[in-house]
Amino acid sequence: MATITPGLFTYTEWAMRMDSTGKIADLVDLLSQNNGILEDMLAVECQSGNSYEFTQVVELPIPSRRAYNQGVQRTMAAVAKQLQTCAEYSDWSVIDDSLARLNGNLAELRATEDALHMEGMSQTVASDLFYANRATNPLEFTGFFNIYNTVSTTTSQIANNVIDCGGTQSTNASMFLATWGPKHLHAIFPKGIPAGMQHVDMGKLPITDSNSNEFLAWRTWLQWNIGICIHDWRFGVRAANIDVTLFGGGSAASLIEILAAMVYKPPVMPAGVAPVQTSDAPDKVTMGRSAVYLNRTLYLALDLQAQNKTNLLLKMDEWDGHVVLTYRGVPLRVVDALTNAETRVV
Repeated sequence: MATITPGLFTYTEWAMRMDSTGKIADLVDLLSQNNGILEDMLAVECQSGNSYEFTQVVELPIPSRRAYNQGVQRTMAAVAKQLQTCAEYSDWSVIDDSLARLNGNLAELRATEDALHMEGMSQTVASDLFYANRATNPLEFTGFFNIYNTVSTTTSQIANNVIDCGGTQSTNASMFLATWGPKHLHAIFPKGIPAGMQHVDMGKLPITDSNSNEFLAWRTWLQWNIGICIHDWRFGVRAANIDVTLFGGGSAASLIEILAAMVYKPPVMPAGVAPVQTSDAPDKVTMGRSAVYLNRTLYLALDLQAQNKTNLLLKMDEWDGHVVLTYRGVPLRVVDALTNAETRVV
């Protein structure tokens, strides 16, 4: 007797998806998430295969103070090549042909099942955008929080854009300000492969069970090739170590003050957000498109503060056709993939 292969759609699974009339039941997906970052991020094609290369200025020329009749040393800027690669996420949605055609609900059943696989892939990618770590798993890219991963400037310059909000336990959450742009932060995808999640209906094909015996099944192939590229780390800001257990008490972090500190970190922001510019702005460094990403726990705390009529900076506004909470015009986007169980960033 053939052994059921894990991941295959069984009669039990089919029956669970039917209502009493034999039609596809309305599924209540208790595991669905809202991950706004997937809608916002800019995607740029790799220059060659799976790799994206860019050059960063790592050291500026330092002039000499010269006296009359005295020469000076020649200087030059130092640059460094950076190379980022994509990770591939893949999945099969497989349903036995005979099961799929029961009660004449083939198309609807397949669409329902594919949607669940797509939701699972979206959640994995959203989580990896922050928490993936290529150093511990070579099949991953390195997510934002494993780059913005220290508050010690002696360890990394990037620590200048990591704000320590005081939490010392493993009950912390983070907020992340990302400015999307071709010279800021963006996603990458391999050359010749479309950006975003690919959904390919393979139709009805023979497949084998665990004993190498064949049967007909409907198959859908899901694939997403993606990585991230940080051209200029100054355009990402992480507010880390926000202890969520302190909300409701007097010692909770002031999220409004944290947001104010975050928008002053990037070198360029719109005039209505923060009056910050650098020597090479705005003609060389454009402002990009900014948003703050946070989970529902932090969003709720800020939403309650938005109802305070004396607070004119935090308010409900429209952004891309949706009503969202904004701070100085910067949208605050819910990312359910962000947890309340982050360890302390030191």
